[in-house]
Amino acid sequence: MRAFIVATAAVSLTSAVLAMTDATVVTNAEALRNSTAISLTWKSTGPVNVLMSLKPDATPDQMTLISENDTDGKHTVTDVDTKTRPYFYIKPQSGDGTRVAVRLLPLEGGRNFRDMGGYPTEDGRHVKWGHVFRSGMMADLTDADYDYLSGLGIQTVCDFRANEERADEPTEWAAGDIDYVTWDYAMVTGSEDLRTMFQDPELTPAKVKAGMAKTYFGIIEDHKHQYKEMFHRLAEGEIPLAFNCSAGKDRAGTGAALILSALGVPRDLVVEDYALSEKMVDYEAAFGAGGMSEEEIENSPYGFLAKLPAEMRAPLLRSDPDYIRGTFAYLDETYGGVDAFIRDELDIDDIELAKIRSSLLE
Repeated sequence: MRAFIVATAAVSLTSAVLAMTDATVVTNAEALRNSTAISLTWKSTGPVNVLMSLKPDATPDQMTLISENDTDGKHTVTDVDTKTRPYFYIKPQSGDGTRVAVRLLPLEGGRNFRDMGGYPTEDGRHVKWGHVFRSGMMADLTDADYDYLSGLGIQTVCDFRANEERADEPTEWAAGDIDYVTWDYAMVTGSEDLRTMFQDPELTPAKVKAGMAKTYFGIIEDHKHQYKEMFHRLAEGEIPLAFNCSAGKDRAGTGAALILSALGVPRDLVVEDYALSEKMVDYEAAFGAGGMSEEEIENSPYGFLAKLPAEMRAPLLRSDPDYIRGTFAYLDETYGGVDAFIRDELDIDDIELAKIRSSLLE
């Protein structure tokens, strides 16, 4: 009898291994928009079905089949309304599928307003689409933009900007009744350090880059209380949640890196997400001399940027991967890592972290 049990177990194990081998694996799914067309690409070890829905959490049986037994790893969806952003599910015949969507929201007046969903985690899950959004300033959002945003169900917006920034470019949120969170503080630390740096008569772009990288240490220290409140609101289930700063790359980029790290997204992918900002926004057009009127240059908190030589301004406008890598190194050296910083400085315990992961991962 014992031999039969052992043999049965061996057969079962072999079957399980074969089943795992036969399962189709889908990786590297990406969706890119070109006007009214969306191009999907992916890698898979077998044929897949491509499904589509306007809801980020729709189950496969609630979605529309748009391509069956697809084997070439690509599919183009044409005639997509420019004011919609569909979610796609790449579904193999066996094994787990993956969701994908265009990351940048289809907004007329948005600045770097994008979805943080889709990233895989180290434990095999994925960040849910349509649950957390990062952005730059929202003062230019149009009525059509707010019509689109109304459909996302955003409950909370955390605006990391200082008093001067919010006064200069106020957000008049018109996409439903939300909790709009701001903090009362003056824009002094980072901007003053930068202005002092530019008084150096021997300044070089390399020195500007080094100075910009250093400002990220100040972001971590100066905005702990903001990140702390955002994390606690996520733990309390105030989802979907959006957060923003002015450019949408520095304070928002650091906040995004903390969230993705807390969810277990590998660090190299967190760096990739951070670096996307300069591909999403032409920051030279927004903050350079040609992007501001003379009045704006004199009155804007960022007017000094337009007065700088272009080569000196460039490092400030980048989302250089070295900036967020340096931030991780600072967290590792100063606090013993991102996890320790979130636990000890943002006061997120294991129960709250489990709630955040439960809400934001699938």
